[in-house]
Formats: sequence, C-alpha cells, structure tokens
Amino acid sequence: MRSGSGKRIFNIAAGDVRLTVKERSLIIWIFLMPLAFMFFFGVSFGGGSGGVPKATITIENRDSGFLARDLVETLRDENLNLVDSLAEGENPVRTLIIPEGFTRNILSREKVELVLRKEKNSNLDAGKAASMAIFRSLAKVGSGLLEIEIEEVKRGDSRFIVQGDSVSGNLWGLSGDRPEAIREYKTRLDTVLAREPLITLKDEFAGKAKEIPGGFQSSVPGSLVMFVLMGMMFSGTAIAAERASGVLKRIAVSPAGKMEIVSAKLLGRMVVAGAQILFLLIAGRFLFGITLGSSYVGLVLLMVAFAFCTGSFALLFGSLFSNPDQVSGFAVLTSLAMASLGGCWWPLEVVSKSFRIVAFCLPTGWAIDGLHKIISFGHGLSSIVPNIFILVSFGVFFLVIASKKLKVTM
Repeated sequence: MRSGSGKRIFNIAAGDVRLTVKERSLIIWIFLMPLAFMFFFGVSFGGGSGGVPKATITIENRDSGFLARDLVETLRDENLNLVDSLAEGENPVRTLIIPEGFTRNILSREKVELVLRKEKNSNLDAGKAASMAIFRSLAKVGSGLLEIEIEEVKRGDSRFIVQGDSVSGNLWGLSGDRPEAIREYKTRLDTVLAREPLITLKDEFAGKAKEIPGGFQSSVPGSLVMFVLMGMMFSGTAIAAERASGVLKRIAVSPAGKMEIVSAKLLGRMVVAGAQILFLLIAGRFLFGITLGSSYVGLVLLMVAFAFCTGSFALLFGSLFSNPDQVSGFAVLTSLAMASLGGCWWPLEVVSKSFRIVAFCLPTGWAIDGLHKIISFGHGLSSIVPNIFILVSFGVFFLVIASKKLKVTM
C-alpha cells in the first residue's frame, strides 16, 4: 500500500458518509421506514417477540373477599394485559370469572371453580399462556395461605389441628367470621406475597428453539435485511451521479488510485450499513422486545459480512448504470424481489423446498437464515460460519465485478 493510502481511503469514505447524512430522504429510508415496517408486519403477524404471547384477560370479580383481590393483584405481575372493565359494545377476548364466595370457600377448604371463558377465534397460544399465568397466581396465593395455616396449627388451637394425613378445622371456622381476624389473615398473606422468592427461574436458550419466529421476532430481522439492502442500493445512485458528473474522474486526478477509491467507496457504505444495523437491532431489542440470542460475537460477524456484501452490491449497481434514475428504479425492484424471495417477508421454515433453494441463491436468504439462527433459535457462532462465508463470497464477487466496471480514470 502506497504511503498515505490509508488516510486517502479514510478521507474519501468520510466524505461519502457526510453526504449520506445530509441526504434527508435517504436517512428516512435508512432509519425511519424500517421501524414503520417492523411495527406494521410485527402487529400483522401476531405482535410480541415470538416467545410467549401477551394474553388479554377481562376480570369479572364477583367476590368481595381479600383472596379474590390478592389473586387479581398477583395476576398483574404476570405477562398479561388485564382489563377491569370494557367499553360499551366491546366484547372480551377471554374472561376470568371469580365466583361469589371465593374467599370464604377457600378459607373453609371447600372446592372452588374458576371459569376462563374464551372467544371462539381467540389466539390458542395466548389462551395457553393465560391459563398458565392463572395457575401460577393460584399457586402463589395458595402457598401463602398454606403458610398461614401451618402457623395456626403450630399455635395448638384445638379448632384447627392436623391428625396424620387429615386436617380438622379451617381458617374460616377459626376466624369465627370476625372482621378483625379476616383482616389479620389478609395482612399476613400480603406480607408473604411481598417477600422476595427463595427460588427464581432464569429462562435462556440452551439449544435450538422449536417455534417458527412470529410477530416482531420475525418482522425485525426481515425489515432489517430488506432496508439495509435497499439503503445500500440507493447509495449506488450517488456513485452513478459521480460518474455522470465527472466527480470520480476528478478524484482520480488526486494521488488516490483506483483501488483506493473503490476501497473508500466500499468503506463509506459499510459504515452507513453498520450504523443502520446497530440502530435497528437496538430498536428491535428495546422498542419491540425481541431477543438477540446469546452469541453477540456471531451476531456482529454476521452483520459485518452482510454490510460488506451489501456495500459491494451498491458499488456494483453504481458501476453498471451511468444514469442515477436508472439506479433508483432498479434498486427498488431488485431489493423488493430479493427481500421477498430471500425470506424477509415470511419465515423460510413455512415455504416449500424449491422456494428455499431460490432463497439460498441470494444474499438475503443467507442473511435472514443466519439472523434467525442467532436471535430466534439460540445457535452459536459455529452454526453461522457457512452464512458468513457465503455472504463474504457474494461480497467479493460483487466487488471484483464492480472494480472492473467502475471507470474512474481520465
């Protein structure tokens, strides 16, 4: 490399980045439009992060006792959307009915039946999640009540004793329906429920996830791949414009050689693509609640390979067309076609074998497959090595052709 070559490459690349930042329409396509698409497609395909769906439950509490209220408060700590009342004419998706006498029957150790009423076409996965949340809340309240019963047994009151496997008496009988005794039970139960749990469960990937990505867990990677590709291809318009206006030839008069100019143009586009990828991944994590997997090294290497591939593709487009308007038109058509065929609009797991073959003939197919391996299925770096290699190979192929086609000399 010639003396000062690195500095020349950096200066040209920095100039391209500054021009990109000044182009407001391109900034909208790079940063704002992807968020809109992530939200639209994420909601259309069920919302959520692709994990346990957030279920909506309308509470119909017919009991005035403290156990019913504690059960509802415990449910509020679950991954649920609780609705206390509905607007006029609005139908509930699913309704939890707490029957009258719930508190008294539980304290009396009598059987109680809760009813979870669901709409016919309600989401089945959300319904299962709601049922599990109710079971967990009942277990919390029940275990707290059991602790109070054990304390009463230890006091030795003859009205509430344990003989072998049987229990004689109950808290309701022990209280004698006295309000002050009921208030004492409530206070003691609230204290138990407010304690930090002795055992906590940490949920993380230990291997491959089985579920097909849905909701935002599907829309975020798909929109990221599509709009990074589209943004880079639109940036090829600038190269075509520089060719048409003679800017590239004027740069060639400087000490910068052809390969330095090509390297600088590639670097500038990779920096923009990297910033776009970082922004969209952060937005996906904190705005849409998706998981990013456990292999951050694998995710970074995959995205660097994708940025290199799309940056090289932008150079190729800019070298093939001298009319900027031609680049813009082909950029839209090509990026949309590659996004749809590459699995950005729907999971590759649900398409036919022939469709998957077409997808893996495109960089988008390898990029979206690698992303889902890392962030949706819990794979590590070793599983996406082929994806990284193929993306880099695509990038080298595009770059070689672009270098031959790009005319920068006087």
